[in-house]
Amino acid sequence: MNPFSTQILMPMKSETSRQVFNWKGKNILIVEEDYVNYLYFHEILSGSDACLIRAVSLQEAFDMITSAVRFDLLIINTGMQGNENCRSIKRIKLLWPGLRVIAIAGCECKGRNKRCYHAGCDTKINEHIESSEMMAVVNEMFA
Repeated sequence: MNPFSTQILMPMKSETSRQVFNWKGKNILIVEEDYVNYLYFHEILSGSDACLIRAVSLQEAFDMITSAVRFDLLIINTGMQGNENCRSIKRIKLLWPGLRVIAIAGCECKGRNKRCYHAGCDTKINEHIESSEMMAVVNEMFA
């Protein structure tokens, strides 16, 4: 018998029956300065076989996007410093119009949401999104 059996966390039934996604060969850039938020998104997306890469600043994201690596999806925190009026998203979409962009919003900021859509975001999610919903949104971006 395992002496640590009380420490083992068993998956909930809803977690064991969730849909499986296979995004092997897809590169996802997550632009998130908050480490805990990044870990949350990484945990949700890590079972998909996609290559997950983190940028901690907007400048680092631009450097990565302009490198030889081709990204299939950009997930960006719209509340990052330097992204006023979603200008960074607009700049990225001008250079790479085919890049799909998911904006992460920490609150229901209607003005910011509208500006992000006008800047070229494909969709917006709340930073506290449920894992199944997050996977469905990302899968829709790859469809």
